[in-house]
Amino acid sequence: MSIVLAVKVSEGIVLASDSASTLTGTITGPQGALQGVLKTYYNARKLLQLGDFPIGVLTWGQAFVGLRTIESLVREWEYNEKWQSTAEYKTKYTEPYKVKESAQRLLKHITAVYNSEYGTLSDEKKPILGMLVAGYSEQAFFPEIWSFVLPMNLDGQVQNTRPDVDGKPDFGANWFGMTDSIIRLHWGRDDAVMKIISEKFGVPEKEVSDALQPLQYQIPFAVMPLQDAIDYAYYMVNVVIGRFRFVIGSDLCGGEIEIAAITQGKFNWISRKVWKL
Repeated sequence: MSIVLAVKVSEGIVLASDSASTLTGTITGPQGALQGVLKTYYNARKLLQLGDFPIGVLTWGQAFVGLRTIESLVREWEYNEKWQSTAEYKTKYTEPYKVKESAQRLLKHITAVYNSEYGTLSDEKKPILGMLVAGYSEQAFFPEIWSFVLPMNLDGQVQNTRPDVDGKPDFGANWFGMTDSIIRLHWGRDDAVMKIISEKFGVPEKEVSDALQPLQYQIPFAVMPLQDAIDYAYYMVNVVIGRFRFVIGSDLCGGEIEIAAITQGKFNWISRKVWKL
């Protein structure tokens, strides 16, 4: 499982993730069949830079497709599409590179592998695999965020996660994966509360949501400096990691926090895992 976060402010965009990946399923041992989380690794890379572009990828949900990690699949796509560097890109394409185009091409590649592995399953049994592609298109002043979730986006369409509003950039934060603790903190309520109140007291969920709206913390993302966006992302990922560390249940989120800040034309690693002994 995962917690990944994107924070868009006027100076750039911050991407952050935890490093836990869990293997779930059923295994038979001396004590009989064991079902659930079979293994947790704490060194998964869920935040990736595409080549040397000012574009990053966040991934959540399924950590493996068959015998391949998500990072392995992304690197294969980079190699095949010549997205390993801007110089290589120019040898194949004449048009400026675009965030949306990279998301669409990556979706096509991931979908082919996903369908090869899970195509015989019903949509209800297919694992959730989400990816967010964010950063700067060539010659663009503001960053973009595009995303897709399989199996929902098997139609090949990527979603503009934070589109402009009335011709102006929409600044703010988006989080994906195990988000319940962020929602409780940031919005002052749990998503399950609306359904519980609606069913118990016969109040439409929309009315419950509107009544709880004043509980949400107000954060001025539009004027937030990039350093504060980095601090915000780090704090929010830590909130989720702490929730899984101390609450009863498996550690579905954890490990080192990776953070990148992307500015116009530049991908800046703030915190990154390194191989070591």
